[in-house]
Amino acid sequence: MPEFYLIPKRLARKAPLLGTLAQQFEALVFRSIFWLMRKLSIERALSLSAFAFGLIGPHSDKAQKARDNLAIAFPDHSEEWREQTTREIFRHLGNSAAELIKLEQIWEERDQRIEFVIEPGAQAHMQSQRATIFVTAHVGAWQVAALVTRKFGFTVNSIYAPESNPIMAELFLGLRKSLGQRLIAADAGPRPLIRELNAGHSIQTVMDTRPDTGKLIPFFGREALTNTSAAGLALRTGAALVLARTERLPNARYRITVYTPLHNPIPEAPVKEQAVALTAIIHGYFEDWIREYPAQWVCLKRRWPKADKL
Repeated sequence: MPEFYLIPKRLARKAPLLGTLAQQFEALVFRSIFWLMRKLSIERALSLSAFAFGLIGPHSDKAQKARDNLAIAFPDHSEEWREQTTREIFRHLGNSAAELIKLEQIWEERDQRIEFVIEPGAQAHMQSQRATIFVTAHVGAWQVAALVTRKFGFTVNSIYAPESNPIMAELFLGLRKSLGQRLIAADAGPRPLIRELNAGHSIQTVMDTRPDTGKLIPFFGREALTNTSAAGLALRTGAALVLARTERLPNARYRITVYTPLHNPIPEAPVKEQAVALTAIIHGYFEDWIREYPAQWVCLKRRWPKADKL
């Protein structure tokens, strides 16, 4: 997550006092927004948050990252299309912020708001509740996807990357804990994840962002540094690797789809090669989702090496 939301990062780093004041002001703004969101209906919260993010976001430092990513993923589209899609991306980011705040209410109203689609090959697995690594991408209502694990009674740990802004980190961490999520920090290493999986528990992770280390795996036809740890953990522990995504439907409704557990295409190969092959399959799903809903791909960090910038 960004270190600053309302002022340019370069400006804040040149003036540390300004950065500190900006963080405190941002915390005040977001606390006020959270309070207001809780008072509103889900529909109005989504609409207000989308408007606010859509108004400010396209003028932030992150907007250019989105344009650059769209240029690589969709090279045949025009600059005007990228500009319009970037504006829509920030509106969907606003939706995602509101959905996190209203997630408990969405669950309470699930009979009216959520359509569950479980592929035939996934039905028996979901009913078994055995250890699973649930994988999704920042496409659509990705935070709502976690609710399918509640429906089937999984004990799930969320891999959580704290915000760089310490005040915002505390605010968002408190919100996630209030939802009853079991949280494991992204920088905690594999041991706590392996321990949970070996205990029969499950993990959910969002893995379409660029990590600091990883393997170069094709994504939209270009090599992209990619985290293969989800596949590696599945191979190491025997946990199933399952993709899930949530589509936004009209009137604050959602469709959560759970896909058939992934099949290892090269079981006789070295484990590292198996992990790369499984991750490449995951990339194929992500590409399909993004092509279907490009404006719902919240891609606000550089995804490909700088040399690939168009």
